Amino acid sequence: METKFSIIIPAFNEEKYIEETLKSIPKNKETEIIVICNSCTDNTKKIAKKYAEVISIKEKNVSRARNIGARKSKGYILIFLDADTLLTKNSLKEIKKTLKHGIIGTCKVIPDSKRLKYNIAMKIKNLFLWFPWTSGIIYCNKKIFKKIDGFDENLTKKEDSDFVKRAMKYGKFSVADTYVINSMRRFEKYGLIKVSLFWIKEAVRPSKEEYKSVR
Repeated sequence: METKFSIIIPAFNEEKYIEETLKSIPKNKETEIIVICNSCTDNTKKIAKKYAEVISIKEKNVSRARNIGARKSKGYILIFLDADTLLTKNSLKEIKKTLKHGIIGTCKVIPDSKRLKYNIAMKIKNLFLWFPWTSGIIYCNKKIFKKIDGFDENLTKKEDSDFVKRAMKYGKFSVADTYVINSMRRFEKYGLIKVSLFWIKEAVRPSKEEYKSVR
């Protein structure tokens, strides 16, 4: 059976999250999973090898990790999934359906927490996905990935929005009628207001400030 979906997951020291993410992905001959361990020093690789093809690179660079995975892939639909983001039922089916009318997109999001403030925050985020924003997942057809030469490896943050904006020069951005589940670990560590203000500031006046990893 032809490989339709290539799910590409960059993973920097994600031993606490990667297994649950990989378990959320349907296992069939239409889907391949590629995990790129970028500068891992923990058990991410060992865990991921139980579920996926694993590539290790020395650099932490997330754009390079995604590009390597995409160029290795066999599918004609590429899905770039964060290592702490879970798919839900029918996600792949809805993504495929959406790509009949567009070339790139994301999914709606729900939090991995029942706390009211996170649920409200994610509902608000869903209203603004059409800007376009992304939600721990980007999907596109492989032709457009090649056309725009993948992710910009010189960017240290907002590489996802840059990728989407360049792709949109050639077709429509869409939001699939399905949800992914996002980890709230960054909000739990730094607080909802602080994280939100960081991204508002970056939208108004981008800086060279590092986007810190939360592990």
